[in-house]
Amino acid sequence: MPTISTWRRLGAAAAGLALIVGLLHALCLHYFPKGQMDPWGLSDFWPLSVFTLRVPAWWAWGWALAAAGLYAAARPALERRDRLAPHLAFALALVVLSNLTQGFQWGLDYPTAGWGDGGIEYWQDACAIRGPLWFLRHFTDVQPFLLSHAKTHPPGPVLLYYGLGALLGWQPWLVSLAVAALALGLTLWGWSRLLRRLFGKVEGAWLLLLVVLPGVQIYYLAVMDAVFAGVLLAALADLSEDEGWASLGRGAAWLGVASLLSFSALFLGPVLVGRVLWRRRGWGRLALAVALLLLGLAALKLATGYDEWDAFRTASRLENPGGFLGFSDPRRYLWFRLGAALEIALYLTPFLLLQLPLGLRRLRERAPEARALFWLALGTVAAMLLSGAMKVGEAARICLYLFPYLLLPAVAALDGQGPSAWRRVPALVLGQSLLMQLFGFYQW
Repeated sequence: MPTISTWRRLGAAAAGLALIVGLLHALCLHYFPKGQMDPWGLSDFWPLSVFTLRVPAWWAWGWALAAAGLYAAARPALERRDRLAPHLAFALALVVLSNLTQGFQWGLDYPTAGWGDGGIEYWQDACAIRGPLWFLRHFTDVQPFLLSHAKTHPPGPVLLYYGLGALLGWQPWLVSLAVAALALGLTLWGWSRLLRRLFGKVEGAWLLLLVVLPGVQIYYLAVMDAVFAGVLLAALADLSEDEGWASLGRGAAWLGVASLLSFSALFLGPVLVGRVLWRRRGWGRLALAVALLLLGLAALKLATGYDEWDAFRTASRLENPGGFLGFSDPRRYLWFRLGAALEIALYLTPFLLLQLPLGLRRLRERAPEARALFWLALGTVAAMLLSGAMKVGEAARICLYLFPYLLLPAVAALDGQGPSAWRRVPALVLGQSLLMQLFGFYQW
């Protein structure tokens, strides 16, 4: 059992965070009445974005208890093994159970299909295109006329949903399950390889810690961003290898896939460059990976006519019609920068935030490269936020790729505290995830 001092620290941290966020929320509502910040009236629940508070139905508690029971039953066995297959099966079952607290329609069908033909998801555009090759050839022409998400992204998400829809009989709930399985598989594979690279080993408890995060439980069945996060993690794992043509080729291929899924793939650039600078070696390998990426995009343009640079310029113009948000709407810029940081912290959970100081100290001696990756990732996202990215919030969803980096100090901190910490903290993290699922509706 945790000591009283442990509970006092957790309680004090949670109370302090709630007080700070509560004061900022009241200040935000003072300046921004409902609907003034954006069409969804995000100020109602700032810093949570695209969020609706709900009262859970009686049966939702049954699904939450089933998820908690599955975790309690599977944890002892999974903690002792690092094989990915059982961890993937467990993770998929846990994500499905936690999302069923929303009901079948809203928990499984809605994440893909949205709210009908007039939705703003990739699904509607995937149902409307004539085919993958046609979409690539005509992407820059049709991009301004696509729905909200697709017009500010490369063609990859629509093509992904088109392929999954054609494969699964255009059943949205099956596509949701496929997206979750694909995202979880890529994430666990990349996370396992990165941990082995940084710490020299992988333990089952380390894999479980990633799975129980609120971001994974809420969004991994809901959005393409989860697949993107898995692809970026796989790219980092491969490109972190010091030698081997196979890993270099895979890393470049993952970068190509990431660039077709989201323009946020640029996030990995400063991380990889910063890692090479920190290690003072690896420039040739990184340059070769970038050359392979550019060669692949050039070949794609010759074969289909799709131009990544033209698509990026169009997306930037559509995303920021008034120019840099800090100049066009300074108040909104300020509150969304602050809200994004607080939302990411909430989804990391106060229980893991408490582990960061100790974890960073332990990483200095045990795994200094992991410590460098933590600061490189955090600094890159901070720069992206300052540039005006995520102008309507949704930071926890868009930045799913950040959470593995933030977990590195937590792994080191918990590992130094022994088995009791590994039993206590992940259970608390899962508890927060399930409560967030029960009392919130997140739309994407």
